[in-house]
Amino acid sequence: MSREDPLNPEILLWAESLEQRGLAEWLIPLLDILQVWGFVAGQFLWMLTPFLGRYSFTAIAEALEEPETLRRLQQCLIEGETQR
Repeated sequence: MSREDPLNPEILLWAESLEQRGLAEWLIPLLDILQVWGFVAGQFLWMLTPFLGRYSFTAIAEALEEPETLRRLQQCLIEGETQR
């Protein structure tokens, strides 16, 4: 996947934001786990939605339920790490 993937601008934004915060290094292996357990984590976020008030985790919850989205995010982060 190319970092200039026009079909996934949200994934690219997430990857860039995580890289800027220095979270990419530890998140890359975590995404392997989330690809397996992401659906459960997504459902947990949906259950917390009424209690989170003004915070919206809809995009994150939806991404957690899609292993392909997590794989693409992981690939973006890996490519970003290797470009440094």
